[in-house]
Amino acid sequence: MSQKAKKYSYQLKKKVVQLYYEGQSVSKLTEEYDLSHRNRIYEWRDKVKVGGYEALIDQRGKKSQGRPSIQELDEDGLRRENEHLKLQVLYLKKLLDLERG
Repeated sequence: MSQKAKKYSYQLKKKVVQLYYEGQSVSKLTEEYDLSHRNRIYEWRDKVKVGGYEALIDQRGKKSQGRPSIQELDEDGLRRENEHLKLQVLYLKKLLDLERG
């Protein structure tokens, strides 16, 4: 009997990644949010690093359009881009902290 893959909402994915970046352990998040495997968090984190939180939206069946240029972004798009850049800065700061010990 095949097991159906779990689907997670955008809101849940975003919340889990945010909590991960705030320093919560992967084990705790996996258990608390009943995730099928701890690797889900790493997959979501990687998607967010590349495409911002909107990359967590289920895009099956849709063609990837790449990231739009700043000139093509509307106000909402600029907010998302800003959020993405803030997340990158937070990630880099965390890496520096880890390297420094």
